[in-house]
Amino acid sequence: MEIRKQMIKVLFTVAALYSLFTFNLYAASPTAGSLGSSYGGEWVDKAFVESEDLDGTLDLTFDKNTGKAALEYSVWDDFENYSFQSVGPITVEEQKPVKFKYTYLDYSGHDENPKTAHGEGIIEFKSGTINLRMGVLPSEMNKIFAQQRIFIRDPYGNRVHEPEDALAVVSQYCKCKESNLVQFDFPAADNESQKSWIVYVSIHVRGIFLTEYKVNLHTYKVTEIKDSWSEAYHFADKMEVSKITASSTLPKSKAGSYTASQIIDGDTATCWCEGVKGSGIGQSFTVSFPKKTKVGSLKVLPGYGKSVSAYLENNSVRKAKLTFSDGSSFIADFTKETALELPKVKATTSITFTILEVTPGSKYSDTCVSEFAVSP
Repeated sequence: MEIRKQMIKVLFTVAALYSLFTFNLYAASPTAGSLGSSYGGEWVDKAFVESEDLDGTLDLTFDKNTGKAALEYSVWDDFENYSFQSVGPITVEEQKPVKFKYTYLDYSGHDENPKTAHGEGIIEFKSGTINLRMGVLPSEMNKIFAQQRIFIRDPYGNRVHEPEDALAVVSQYCKCKESNLVQFDFPAADNESQKSWIVYVSIHVRGIFLTEYKVNLHTYKVTEIKDSWSEAYHFADKMEVSKITASSTLPKSKAGSYTASQIIDGDTATCWCEGVKGSGIGQSFTVSFPKKTKVGSLKVLPGYGKSVSAYLENNSVRKAKLTFSDGSSFIADFTKETALELPKVKATTSITFTILEVTPGSKYSDTCVSEFAVSP
């Protein structure tokens, strides 16, 4: 407990030291007469900004008035905190590496009174970035500075990140926006990171979970979470199937194929589409198993999950009849839920999925199903 208190004290000391600096948070290409001034302010480690897996912060502050640099490294989970100070002013020479001496407080011995250690580093100022190499360091820091670190200006400075900022970024990326048919949400479990600029946004279409995106508010980069639908329903695409047949199939087009086998490939961007004229009421596909298989629940993506627009433009299934090999059946209502529990576990050699009701698409009359999975 005493060690943790001491660590917190170090953070407060560093924060107080930083507050004395004059921040100059604008990105500018330095001119010969104002190199020091143009680099003044707060910089953040590029890798720590762009990667959510690096659980900590690495911040560099260059005081434009004194020419000194302050570096702070913090790991949230392990309470490792180190503060570094350049011994004297650092001469700013753009494009030229500059050697400097620094001191830092070493808590590796877990003493109440940390020892002061010394080292020598190299700093290089370039337009828009600062490159840094450190010399003598405690062993746990060596891995952090084993390679040259690249610092970029914090594009938000002291701004508080709002999760809502991510909605506009996602909307532009997916070419969709919230409406009575499309809802954006912030999944609580995924948004527990201490990196406030990393935000997760999930998308529901017609009340059905479709996909999830990770948004980096520093870089405005959007990444679609691979297999987010499958993981949301704990779906494993290793279901043992002997055969899949369909009553009809939409012919292959430039956009792709629509064969029934794609309903178990674990890829929401593919689908089966029925191929008859009209809305496809009464059309079906049958999944056959090589032996009797216990089925207690089903997970279905009852539309074309390739994108928000694909889901809305095509018909999706509202209700379907599930018929088992013993002739018994179950009515699935997808207006309420896509993960369905059967009244009791069934042992069956096949399941036939028959379309009963659909929600019309805005552009096409084809009815599609992207994923179909069963669990014991």
